[in-house]
Amino acid sequence: MGLKNCPECGKLFVSGTIPMCPACYEQEEKDEMKIVEYLREKNKASMEEIHEATGVKERTIFRMIKAGRFMGISDISYPCEVCGTLIFGGRMCDKCNTDFLEQVKKSNLDRAAKVQIESDKNRGAGMYSRERDRYR
Repeated sequence: MGLKNCPECGKLFVSGTIPMCPACYEQEEKDEMKIVEYLREKNKASMEEIHEATGVKERTIFRMIKAGRFMGISDISYPCEVCGTLIFGGRMCDKCNTDFLEQVKKSNLDRAAKVQIESDKNRGAGMYSRERDRYR
């Protein structure tokens, strides 16, 4: 436990299990209820539609989605973190996820090639001991 600034309002609060000050947490609970009521009426919605209908900040909605607070209630679309395409799950769309995995694979292959080159350079290089040859 320690003192932290609230990420929403900036006020100082004693941190514990709640990541924000009690007043902002209470407001977030009210906002969540607004969103849940809206989603019960309309099964599919985008983050922008929820924002326009409820007045809740988009970053608050996004934080709630990432925390899994609306799982199973309805399908909520939100933007891919890379390109902005609307998605229903995860952090990236399929295209960006595939591109990311290809970059990781290429990076791993490049790293393996560099290690192989270094080991080839060092092959045969070692310490020669004149005394060791004398005992043979």
